[in-house]
Amino acid sequence: MTIQAQILELIKQLQRSRDVAVIFISHDLGVVAGIADKIMVMCNGVAMESGTAEDIFYRTQSDYTRRLLDAIPQGAKKTDSRIQPDVRLIQASHICTWFNDYSGHKVRTVKAVDDISLDIQRGEILGLVGESGSGKSTLGRSLLQLVPTKTGTINFDGTDLASLSSRQLVPWRRRMQMIFQDPYASLNPRMTVYQTLAEPLLFHGIANRSNIDAHVQQLMDDVGLARAFIRKYPHEFSGGQRQRIAIGRAIATKPEFIIADEPVSALDVTIQAQILELIIDLVERHNLTMLFISHDLSVVRSIADRVMVMYHGAIIEQGATESLWRAPQQDYTKNLLGAIPIADPKSERSRAEL
Repeated sequence: MTIQAQILELIKQLQRSRDVAVIFISHDLGVVAGIADKIMVMCNGVAMESGTAEDIFYRTQSDYTRRLLDAIPQGAKKTDSRIQPDVRLIQASHICTWFNDYSGHKVRTVKAVDDISLDIQRGEILGLVGESGSGKSTLGRSLLQLVPTKTGTINFDGTDLASLSSRQLVPWRRRMQMIFQDPYASLNPRMTVYQTLAEPLLFHGIANRSNIDAHVQQLMDDVGLARAFIRKYPHEFSGGQRQRIAIGRAIATKPEFIIADEPVSALDVTIQAQILELIIDLVERHNLTMLFISHDLSVVRSIADRVMVMYHGAIIEQGATESLWRAPQQDYTKNLLGAIPIADPKSERSRAEL
């Protein structure tokens, strides 16, 4: 979030110093409120509304614009916590994931994850926040052993995953899954939706050729996709629909633990709201435990029971979501919270003048 604020400030400085016009395209209305003089709202190739920032935010004319504004995440999580006290599903101790950087004259060690310990309770949605490059995604992949860890233990329901070989990890893959940030990149473009959803079911022996159709159709229903789309390919879907396919693939094996890595960062606010609602519904319906990774603190606040703040490969602060929002202890956390864009032009301008 602080990187985003720095880039936005750089754009403003260049615009002023070079006296240039800027067309700023974004689905983040909070960012738009702070940078735009005039705004055009588009839907399906049509300009639905245009005017000054004040016109769009305070004197909205289009129902579509109203829906966009209403979909912005605001406030605390609205559903009850499902955490099972004192029942740990994940207990990681002193994880280190380091990489060698060969780009310079000398080999440099990048400590993407540096001596992190954490617990995740059954039924918990744990939010993990931090700016780009802080190590969030690497930590998530380390927990699932998708990247090798240098040191540390990862206790999943009594078994240290870090001590298992690739072959020994296979049965554990059924119990833990990941939703990746970019579904277009994570979905095989040569596989239909049917093939994508059927693959993990057949691989793990959850379904067979005689009942696979019923299993796939149920997954389509679970993630809100029409069964008629079952033979389509990823490129034939919108971004939100592709993310629904990716979520369907993740829940296909009925896992206990899911890592959602920036699952809504590329979606506009209305689709983002639908996907977040879907995730919360699936967490409750399938009794899931989740690590939710995001740089969007407003989204994390609306979904997480507890939040951890990551900076330069380390966890620097953690706590219950609302407690951390009310009383952050670290300056870095305060800066993250202070940089959250507000979908209100007057508030954004007042903040910029401070």
